[in-house]
Amino acid sequence: MDETLAMNVIDLKKTRNVILDTTCLVITGEIVSLLAGSNNFSWEVTLFTLAGVILLLLFAMAAVKNPYTSLFSTLIIFIIVSILSAAAKPGFLGGSIVIKIFILIHLIRAIPDAREAQVFLRKQKE
Repeated sequence: MDETLAMNVIDLKKTRNVILDTTCLVITGEIVSLLAGSNNFSWEVTLFTLAGVILLLLFAMAAVKNPYTSLFSTLIIFIIVSILSAAAKPGFLGGSIVIKIFILIHLIRAIPDAREAQVFLRKQKE
């Protein structure tokens, strides 16, 4: 039973770390996009990204108590920010498309662990 407890605590931390990794990769993607199109700076894209980063940091803090919902919300916010950024400045999408694909794969792979951690937390409350 102690081994199960340890694994689920690791899953809780893993979910939080996935969200923090995503936040760092979003910032990196923004920097890559800026470097790829050196004279095409866009305040709209920067503000969308900043709002997304703030939300992702809030979800990372909430992941300790609600990992599955936080991870799923992170995925949704990431997709929304990517769509809004692409709509505001289509040229920025090309510079960071590889990073965005990597982020999506990273988030989707973390869903089963987050779901397992959420089940563990519900059992602990009972």
